[in-house]
Order: sequence, then structure tokens, then C-alpha cells
Amino acid sequence: MRTKLIYYWKGLIPRERAIISFTVLALSLLLFYMFLWKPWHHAINNMNKSVSLKRTNLVWMQQQAELIKSGAVAPQTQLKGESQSLLAVVEQTAKIAGVSSSIQQMVPRESNQVSVALEAVSFNKWIKWVGSLDQAYGVKIRQMSAEREDDEADVAEVRVTFER
Repeated sequence: MRTKLIYYWKGLIPRERAIISFTVLALSLLLFYMFLWKPWHHAINNMNKSVSLKRTNLVWMQQQAELIKSGAVAPQTQLKGESQSLLAVVEQTAKIAGVSSSIQQMVPRESNQVSVALEAVSFNKWIKWVGSLDQAYGVKIRQMSAEREDDEADVAEVRVTFER
């Protein structure tokens, strides 16, 4: 095979050799750029963005840690739904957040606790819902478990106990 290529190469006129050499060089450069250079620089840019974001988060966390150590407390805001029962607050906010259709069971425990079982819930929607419960209503998670459901992205089975 190699001898055939050498024999073929020697049989070409100088102009054909130059055209083939230039084409092979251009193709090699293009492949090098597309499969090595560009992905490598793309990965470096992504890492740089990630590092800067993590540094910002670190600075914020250090500031919060200092506030906690010094005993400084964030100003209290008026919480919504203080006059409502925890069960009613959880039910209303679940509808607003779009997770109510995934609720399979909602059971009041003690006067300030509610257990909720959700199946096939969008985990991202669930996280936003829990965040709004915490920030706007002062509802905290006492206990929770979550499992990914059927290897689908963003779908989980969640068992959680809220308290206020």
C-alpha cells in the first residue's frame, strides 16, 4: 500500500503535488482547529466563568458567615399568611408554583407541621416553591427526602415535612 502511494506520488507532476500538499495542509489545519483548538478554548472560557461565579459566591458566603458570627440579624420583614394555617399556605402556594398536580398526599402533623408527598414533580419548580415558602411565608423544611424518578431529568419523588 505504501509503495503504491509513493509510486503514485512520484508519477504526479509538480503542480498536482503542490495542490494536493496544500489541500492536505489546509484540511489538517481545519481539523486541528475544529477538534482540538476550539473545544479547548471553549472549555477554558467555561472554567473561567465558573471560577469567577464561585469566587463571587465565596465572598458572599464569607460576608454572611461574619454576620452570623457577629450576631447581626437581617431585618425582619412582614411574613405573608401569618393568619392562615400552614396547611392552607402550603396548598395555595403549591397551586401558584405549579406543583399542586404532583401532590399525592398532604397531612397536617402537629399544629405547626405539614407532611407533603409529591410524585413526578419538576424538581426545579419544587425548589422555587420551597424558596418562596421560606422567604415570603417563613415556612422551613423540618425533614425531607428526594429521589430521582425513572432517570428523567428534573423529575423527582419528594417527601417533605414543613414547619412554621
